[in-house]
Amino acid sequence: MLAELMRWLEEHYGLPGMRLGYYISFRTLMAAFTAVVVGWAIGPAIIRWLRRNSFGETIRSEGPASHASKKGTPTMGGILIALSLLSAVLLWGDLQNAYLWALIGLAIWLGGIGLIDDWLKRTRSKKGLPPRLKVMGQIGGALWLTLLMMAEPRFYTTRPSVRSDGKIRLSPLLAKVGFQRGDKLLQVEQDTFSLAAWSPYSQTNSKTPAYYVVSRADREVRILISPELRQEIAAELFGIENREVLFRTNLPFIKDQQIVYGRFGSYEAPYWLRVLLYGLVILFILTATSNAFNLTDGLDGLATGVGAIAFISLGSFAYFSSNRIWADYFTILYLPHAAEITVFAGAAVGACIAFLWYNAYPAQVFMGDTGSLMLGGLIGAMAIMVKKELLLPLIAGISFAETLSVIIQVAYFRYTRRKYGEGKRIFRMSPLHHHFELGGWHEVQVVIRFWIVALLLNGLAFITLKVR
Repeated sequence: MLAELMRWLEEHYGLPGMRLGYYISFRTLMAAFTAVVVGWAIGPAIIRWLRRNSFGETIRSEGPASHASKKGTPTMGGILIALSLLSAVLLWGDLQNAYLWALIGLAIWLGGIGLIDDWLKRTRSKKGLPPRLKVMGQIGGALWLTLLMMAEPRFYTTRPSVRSDGKIRLSPLLAKVGFQRGDKLLQVEQDTFSLAAWSPYSQTNSKTPAYYVVSRADREVRILISPELRQEIAAELFGIENREVLFRTNLPFIKDQQIVYGRFGSYEAPYWLRVLLYGLVILFILTATSNAFNLTDGLDGLATGVGAIAFISLGSFAYFSSNRIWADYFTILYLPHAAEITVFAGAAVGACIAFLWYNAYPAQVFMGDTGSLMLGGLIGAMAIMVKKELLLPLIAGISFAETLSVIIQVAYFRYTRRKYGEGKRIFRMSPLHHHFELGGWHEVQVVIRFWIVALLLNGLAFITLKVR
């Protein structure tokens, strides 16, 4: 909203500084700053409300003895994260962008599932929402994301070089045929220009404009297009569909190589089967990341810190992928409409920082499933959108290790109990952070050292862009 207001003020009144509303970097920083301020402002009131309504954390008796003092600390603090995140995004995001609405919808959906789970834990049953219903909710989130990505052209089209008001963003190809900087498109042949009528342009379209009429320095100019360039110019002006982008993802460490979901060697599955396969991939990643982040949320500030680091990385990847120059430089998929993910990631970082203010040791509030399911799912969704899901073991490396420790612990315990009659453990306790706690590390040491490891792993994720 504020970004649109700044653009309007710049266009109509030429106010100094208002042009900043066009810049992704400015809007990202402002979204982060807004989320921090909103979180700080509403934090005390939310914590008081949670205390007053007895939404206190219950501590497992089998957990570390040092955690007994945490009993009664307000949980469900993910409400604070959600409110600060969404308010910043609505103020500084481009609300016409499909990527943004996909993430907003997913945040509300997964946050709502977590909220119901937290509410039931405190009011009815300590077990909360039955696992079956929680999985069904995650399936609903995956279905929302899959259907939106299939139905919304901005997920698989190139960026138009003309805006809805007719202003043209000059490219070398357009300059080659006679367009100039400052041109405003008025007509496509004899028809009045309408971006909705032409964008995205399909190469199967039998209608390829032979000329365009533009406004240039208070006069109208007709630009004729030679027959062999008509399709190419139309695609450049209005953007072009390429559904193949949906099913592609970048392969780390290998230059100019991509995985195509639904393609096995020379065999390519039918479109409906590719959609189904891709939907299952989305479901697996959303479920895995949201549950993994839930396991990570076991120490004061741990999940909040590693989450902020992951969002910084994903926001950076989105920025690189949405910029033609950077995408070509790193030889990654060019995703022209994905820039708004950067703004969303900035807001998520700000929301995490604001929450960390109250969640740092000793924590005044815990995020609960309201926050952990939402943040984990968003990390998975953003990785899918920017084609970096194969880097999740690095970007969300701490959560990956926490989940792996639980799987290994449970599997080994069951195996030894079946073989020897008595279950044995590899770790002192799982998830992994409890193993180090019981090894003598103070909670703050575990958290800060895990943050450091998260930074190193995310640094390695960036290195993969050039180590190929």
